[in-house]
Amino acid sequence: PVDPRSQLLQEMREQNFDLIRFASYRTACKLRYVQKKCNLHVIDIWNVIEAFRENALNTLEPTACVNVTRLETLVSSLYHNLNKRLPPAHQVSVEACSALLLNWLLSAYTTGENVGKIRVFSIKVALATMCAGKLMDKLRYIFSQLSDGNGHLLMKRLSEYLREVLAL
Repeated sequence: PVDPRSQLLQEMREQNFDLIRFASYRTACKLRYVQKKCNLHVIDIWNVIEAFRENALNTLEPTACVNVTRLETLVSSLYHNLNKRLPPAHQVSVEACSALLLNWLLSAYTTGENVGKIRVFSIKVALATMCAGKLMDKLRYIFSQLSDGNGHLLMKRLSEYLREVLAL
């Protein structure tokens, strides 16, 4: 079998996104391609939030790291819940989508010192950015992750957020 990570990269190369002149458009096209391949365009922000709750990741500190097994459980629960809402003719392959999303997240966020682990904040940023949903709902969720208990934006978290988004 083909490695899902290299398969996705190969498919993206075949789309000729690199011929797009402006970097911002090129990046947007690549992210949209990943979003559609992983079926994140049919998972909304509320489903992402619910998956974090179901898997008890909403209570963890943003800097906490989760291992691949826990990430796999989160990702597969997203797709299992999606299939519950979709008609039988439109069901997605939980295994294929999970593997693709998992490998994409790992390639985007794992570093030399943290192989096989991803910070909770990184997962939240990636999924909130790539999922579907109303813009205001997504922005409110992201702001809730960047602010303190009094609703004040924490500059350190904003800086981390920007770093995480740019890693995508």
